[in-house]
Amino acid sequence: MNEEGPKISLVEAILMLMIVVPFDVLEAITALISPIPVIGQIALVVMHFGDWIVLFIIQFWLIMKGLKGLWALSGNLLEFIPFVDILPLRTLGLIATIILANRPEVAKVAKIAGAATGKIPK
Repeated sequence: MNEEGPKISLVEAILMLMIVVPFDVLEAITALISPIPVIGQIALVVMHFGDWIVLFIIQFWLIMKGLKGLWALSGNLLEFIPFVDILPLRTLGLIATIILANRPEVAKVAKIAGAATGKIPK
């Protein structure tokens, strides 16, 4: 951890995950009921608006903490792809963001590995 403490506290991580995990479960259920004629289409529209709400909440939270949150953003944006949203990409992106924010040595290792392979400019 950082000398001044973690950037995202345990309580904040739990609160963010309490928003994201149930929503990912609901999206998986919605994707499975989407073939039902009327109910499925209504659920898809409602979940699409829910995607935007969760995206804004989590990104605003991370911006207010002074973090970039690119992993969380990419997970949120991938959830807009139909039938890909069955996967818990939003949750995995948020977990990756929390780990990278609280453990800067992991981010440094990832940056060094990317520079060694030529994928990240030095």
